[in-house]
Amino acid sequence: MKPRKLFIVIGLAILVLGITCFTFPKRDQETKQVFPATIGRDCAPWDGSAFTLSIQYDPASTIMISIWQSPDIKLPSTFSFPDETGRAGQAYILSELDPLTPLSGKIFFQRVDRESPVEGEFDLRDENGIHFKGNFIAEWEHKPVYCG
Repeated sequence: MKPRKLFIVIGLAILVLGITCFTFPKRDQETKQVFPATIGRDCAPWDGSAFTLSIQYDPASTIMISIWQSPDIKLPSTFSFPDETGRAGQAYILSELDPLTPLSGKIFFQRVDRESPVEGEFDLRDENGIHFKGNFIAEWEHKPVYCG
């Protein structure tokens, strides 16, 4: 085989391999459901600034996630629950059938800005191992909050 043809064959093989490696992993990713949510200002247990996200998971269940810091997060951020320091926040699910049930796992915010909807994703479990996973888009509630 002439060197020119060999380079063409190697080039095409690399191209096919590159396309395959780039495309197939994306096919296996599951599409996460986007849940409607609301977000509003809140108070941390020590009367500091906070915000609470309410995700309507199904008609009978709402996931509540409180983050105990100012709702002004400019960079992508992840929070884990339970929080060992007791300073980041809490996550639980409120159901018509069950009392408040604590959740463990993570929540990711693309950013938090009170001037625009908040987008992110969550991956949480309850104490029985039931999995709650998806994306959310939260609209701001504009209710007055008085801490202290």
